[in-house]
Amino acid sequence: MVYLKHIFIITLTFIGSVTCAQIRFKTGDEFQRQVITKSNCVLQRGGQTLHVGSVSNIVKTYKVTDATERSASVTIITDKLIDTVNAMDQNLVYNSAKPGDPNSIIHAGLQKILNTRPVVSVNHKGEVLNLKRPVSVDDTLLSFTGIQPERLLPGSTLQFMVDFPVNPTLKKGYTWTDATKAAETSYTIYAVSGRTTTITYKTSVLGGNLNSRINGSILIDNLTGIVLKRYSQSVSTGYEMVNGVVYTATRRTAITEVSVKK
Repeated sequence: MVYLKHIFIITLTFIGSVTCAQIRFKTGDEFQRQVITKSNCVLQRGGQTLHVGSVSNIVKTYKVTDATERSASVTIITDKLIDTVNAMDQNLVYNSAKPGDPNSIIHAGLQKILNTRPVVSVNHKGEVLNLKRPVSVDDTLLSFTGIQPERLLPGSTLQFMVDFPVNPTLKKGYTWTDATKAAETSYTIYAVSGRTTTITYKTSVLGGNLNSRINGSILIDNLTGIVLKRYSQSVSTGYEMVNGVVYTATRRTAITEVSVKK
């Protein structure tokens, strides 16, 4: 998803002093992240209309296999993947706990996601330093099944970590805006406590094949920078390609994400 990709790579700079939350990774640490995505898409080409609905539930474990004073090696394991796609009055269901259909290209693609275990080196802010075991991503498969991609690139941040400085001294109601060539996001501090900060945001993503409007909220652990909860709703319009054919598209997506340290 183009719109979500831009959110994940946004880096914010506060004016004045900030506190950069860090977590001291230790060998054997494990973090679990669950993402539930509900998506409805309407594709149109001439008089032809195609409705595609999907619900995905994916659970991942981020396991620290080695840690030093400056960095850590993290293996990303997909523990569970359940995906349901409804298109043209037909249901496709994939459940990682059950044998997949060997004749289904989609099942084979999802099974590949399940079996792949990328390994990355990160610093103690969760920023990716390098990829020790990279992963190829099939954007068409992810778009069709509604699964959110995980972009593991040097400079990006592990998705259970916040990707901007956390400053618990800022007050409720404080707002700021971050803009790149592709996206503009307005942030507001909704609530602050000694332990957590809740931030709401609105993002506009323009210039790609899908233009998106996104509203969301993030609950952050102030000490570690872990994203305890993240929720977003988006509406995207533009075009998508299906089997080599270009369709105009309207997609509505709701994403709920929860992360914990095991």
